[in-house]
Amino acid sequence: MFFSVFNVLLIFHHNTSSVLPEGNKMENSEKFEHIAAHLLSKREYGSGASDLPKGFTLGSIEDVLAIQKLMIKHNGETVYGWKCMLPSNNGIITLAPLLHKPIYATKACLLKTKNNKALIEPEIAFILNKDLSALKVYTNEQIDNAVGSAHLALELIENRFSKQYEATQFEKLADGLSNQGVYIGPEISQKKAYESNNITLIVEQEGDNSFNVAGQHPGKLPQLPLYWAINFLSANGFKLEKNQVFITGSYNGLMEMEINKQIQITYDGLGKIHVKFET
Repeated sequence: MFFSVFNVLLIFHHNTSSVLPEGNKMENSEKFEHIAAHLLSKREYGSGASDLPKGFTLGSIEDVLAIQKLMIKHNGETVYGWKCMLPSNNGIITLAPLLHKPIYATKACLLKTKNNKALIEPEIAFILNKDLSALKVYTNEQIDNAVGSAHLALELIENRFSKQYEATQFEKLADGLSNQGVYIGPEISQKKAYESNNITLIVEQEGDNSFNVAGQHPGKLPQLPLYWAINFLSANGFKLEKNQVFITGSYNGLMEMEINKQIQITYDGLGKIHVKFET
């Protein structure tokens, strides 16, 4: 049964955990509908936590993919891209849809903060220039040709689970791995992006709070997770469309930035991001 995004979110806007039925009394399809609407409502309204009620569990990556597809459906069949990394040595997958429209190089970036700090991760973004059909296998060269541009980017982070709740990896995946959006900075050379294993990051904040860090990509090269993600998503029936954004791993993990201050982040040898974070 199809629910409009308005109706789904309205149902779960207030104290979702009190209205969800017991998970063990439900079929998986109904359970997934409830979980998808619950998690999406926390993104849209920001009230309460993403904690799943007692009895609602996710046991496999297949469960996660089913919920991600439902969240995309309830998001008006819209997905703006993906955050991804290479699978870990023990097979843990890092992949989540970007459900909010990317913010393109604005002077001010609105976001939800934690303790009046903006939580970000410095990355490189790749933007597709064409649609890629599902259920097909793509070579690295075909994926290279489907990348229209590379950009400096900042992932905007928001942990939506409560402190006392021990979310499983599957629950974190279903909730988008703490993603709240992506800030797209200036375009850079795709060739240089593909060579960017190590980058010195120079962070200058209004006032005297400035520092340098030696950034390293967790996938060795930023395009390698892109190659994996495109084929994994295609194999699992996801739409890969022109203008979708792919971010593939942070060069320095989570960083706390001041709000309401001018900030410049230099990716040495690539370019600079100028931004002010606001709530």
